[in-house]
Amino acid sequence: MAYTLSFRGLFFFFIDDCTLNDTINTTINMAVLEAFYARHRLYEKFWYPHPTKGDLVVRFNKPLEYKVMENGNGAVEPFTIELLLQP
Repeated sequence: MAYTLSFRGLFFFFIDDCTLNDTINTTINMAVLEAFYARHRLYEKFWYPHPTKGDLVVRFNKPLEYKVMENGNGAVEPFTIELLLQP
């Protein structure tokens, strides 16, 4: 079974013009999601807290893909992530 999560309102935050800051606004910080994906890729399982079904063991089904908005000051265009339920 697959679950599709939709994301919007995520941003990259910077310490200066080139250094990403993944410690501020962690709930909307795209660098935090990128780091999580880098740790798990398509093969590592993790817990997803589903709002009605409780904690599910899942993995990413597809590579993380997104686009940064032009002149959006680090804003990311809306995107989706597909998770696969794991035994």
